Amino acid sequence: MNSLVIYCSHKGNTEKVARRIADALQARGRSQVMRTDEVPATIPPDVDLVFIGGPTEGHGMTPEMIDLLDRLDRASLRGRAAAAFDTRVDWPRILSGSAGDRIAARLRAGGVRVVGPVGSFIVSMAPELKPGELDRAAAWAAEVAEDATLAAAPA
Repeated sequence: MNSLVIYCSHKGNTEKVARRIADALQARGRSQVMRTDEVPATIPPDVDLVFIGGPTEGHGMTPEMIDLLDRLDRASLRGRAAAAFDTRVDWPRILSGSAGDRIAARLRAGGVRVVGPVGSFIVSMAPELKPGELDRAAAWAAEVAEDATLAAAPA
């Protein structure tokens, strides 16, 4: 399974999560990490699973993430699995918002098959990732990849 992890990061926390996700996916095949500004409008055809994530700011997505989702060719994502993630403070979602929830909603609205639950990884007010969050990101990525593999298997 070839995967692509796309991220936006302002303080470096989401980049750390994205890189840990990609590391966890290496056991299943090739994985590549790209910042939102590096991603071509068309996802390469050899990519089976796409992870897209960014920090939660202003209860939602950053301008860079909105730009990415506006310019991505949804047709190049159809037939592939995609998952969304974010970094956010440890408040109830109703108070913090969730970039991951918004990313997943935009993907679904574009006809993309979103797999697994949205991954939210917690940062402190410093902001820095809370202890254990990178390990949690790796476990989440492995679970999502397994779900994507099972969903793609012929019945």
